[in-house]
Amino acid sequence: MTTPADHTAGTDEQSPILATAQELLATRMNVIPPLADAIAERKRLQGLINAIEKTYGAAYADAQAAGWTSEELRQMGAEEPTRRPQGRPKGARTRRPRTAAPTAPGPRTPDAAESAPPASASIGS
Repeated sequence: MTTPADHTAGTDEQSPILATAQELLATRMNVIPPLADAIAERKRLQGLINAIEKTYGAAYADAQAAGWTSEELRQMGAEEPTRRPQGRPKGARTRRPRTAAPTAPGPRTPDAAESAPPASASIGS
């Protein structure tokens, strides 16, 4: 079994190692706050870019709807948007109900030759 006195003696021997480890970790940790700030700013700016891309796509589509071609818009400095506005939503289409398809073949219509009476039956018997 170990006693508290045993741990105290071990701590004195370990303290230079622990101090060095803490110094090394402190050096590594110093670069984390600027990284965290950069990540937060990047997310904020990406949100702004996403919002303006949506607005730009709608404005570009409006210009095309007004008759401007992609080539004309490109000459003015307007690039093809990466994000286009959504089109009409696909709703339920109104369809006429289908008539039930026959499951068995219908009656056959006889040919003209089949519907004529046989010639031998018309001669007096």
